[in-house]
Amino acid sequence: MSQTGRLPDSMAPCGVYCGACPSFGKGCRGCGSENRKQRRTSKWNCKIRRCCFEEKGLALCSQCTDFPCRLTDKLQRSYPGNERFRYRHEIYENLREIQRQGLDAWLLGEEEKRRCPICGKTIVFYHYRCPACGHEPDRKG
Repeated sequence: MSQTGRLPDSMAPCGVYCGACPSFGKGCRGCGSENRKQRRTSKWNCKIRRCCFEEKGLALCSQCTDFPCRLTDKLQRSYPGNERFRYRHEIYENLREIQRQGLDAWLLGEEEKRRCPICGKTIVFYHYRCPACGHEPDRKG
């Protein structure tokens, strides 16, 4: 992916996999989307998204010469110890893995990691359980 290449809708520039958000597909197309007809979401006010996409014309924060910065540090360190926000604490690891594997391979891995082994739907973050069947995987992944 080039520096200014567009991200898939299911990916955020900070390294969050939007496809596991409970709002994804329910009016929200994800942080990579430019569809302004979707429901109001916090992504339009996200300072990281604005900095990366609009101000610097980058696809991922890790492509920036200022990375890591105060914006990504703030997100990474938010809600320490709160399991509900574990996905935020994984952004640096996610960005390193994207650099190592490439975005397409990483996204396939995230889709598989988040797939419910019982019904095949997506296990969402915040709750870390499948909204369709209620399955809760172990807390390691």
